Amino acid sequence: MDSPNLEDIQALREFKKQLFSVYWERFGTFYVHAMPHPDLKIGKRGLVGEEPESGIILVIGPRAARDIRIEEEWVYAELQFGYTWEEVFLPWDAIFRYFDKSQQTVTQMRIYLGKPDIPSQKEEVASETKEEVSDPGSKSSKRKDNVIQVDFGSKTKK
Repeated sequence: MDSPNLEDIQALREFKKQLFSVYWERFGTFYVHAMPHPDLKIGKRGLVGEEPESGIILVIGPRAARDIRIEEEWVYAELQFGYTWEEVFLPWDAIFRYFDKSQQTVTQMRIYLGKPDIPSQKEEVASETKEEVSDPGSKSSKRKDNVIQVDFGSKTKK
């Protein structure tokens, strides 16, 4: 597969921004699956447990998020983790999936962990820094550390 260029990455970022707005307007509360990324910042909490390998599910909603600001390369929000509010800088390149509570709509996208190809850089250096991550295969399980686990294979309604 060809390595992505800056134009492709910018188009995908714009698409992810538009989807974020649509999910916010349509569902009010929705979920974002963010994969580990060098620019992903989650306050003092960071990524815990299995999150450095499989990513984190973030709840975006009126009670779980405040001060949302959509920027060119990332979205900023203050998100609630338990009783603590953390500043979150979520790069568009780290967003792997959006979905609503009932999982009636799930949008899965490509992510980029490195910097895009810039014509002045050597090709071998650029190809080493980019990586596509596929779905790590999540299964639902209860955990005691308040980390949201989602079973994307289940279609049952409650």
